[in-house]
Amino acid sequence: MNIPINAKVECTDGACGKSTNVIVNPVSGAVTHVAIEDKGLPDNPTRLVPVRNVAEVADDRIKLNCTRADVAKLGPFVVSDFIQESPSGGAYASGEGYTAQYVVDDTAYDAVQAQAIPEGELGLYSGMHVEASDGRVGKLDELVLDPKSGAITGLVMRKGHLWGSRDVTVPVDQIRFVGGEAVYLKVDRSTVGALPAMKVRRD
Repeated sequence: MNIPINAKVECTDGACGKSTNVIVNPVSGAVTHVAIEDKGLPDNPTRLVPVRNVAEVADDRIKLNCTRADVAKLGPFVVSDFIQESPSGGAYASGEGYTAQYVVDDTAYDAVQAQAIPEGELGLYSGMHVEASDGRVGKLDELVLDPKSGAITGLVMRKGHLWGSRDVTVPVDQIRFVGGEAVYLKVDRSTVGALPAMKVRRD
């Protein structure tokens, strides 16, 4: 089974935006949540949906087993906060009052957004760079999951890679680590190019 990223999401009662990230437990290798973005959701357009609510997956679509109202009750994936950029009461004396987004009581603040990834887990998203040991080979498009355990068995590069005429599926045991904006592999580019084509069932 594949979990597509940047795919349309459907609830039992209608469309519910698109998937933006997949959250993974790095110890078990299992997907725990799918992050979705839907401009129609109240207050905050992002939600963190537990993988147990994923009922069906197709090439470019994820169906959930819950309603839009159920999704609206879930916690946000992207949260906003404010960072104090100057000493209290010293925004203009320090010069920060002229460049900060907000100044309250002569104290400068900037608004920031962060992803609410559960502690100890990793967030993967479509377009993450895939780096072989000797350079970049492509971008992440999908994750391949074991349908019984939910553990990741590989990652799929479907476009924007060196071998654009076919899906390239990299086994999970060839992933060295995930860090920052990239997935790093243990193998070089020629080894990735020689990987056998794997038929992927997208449901």
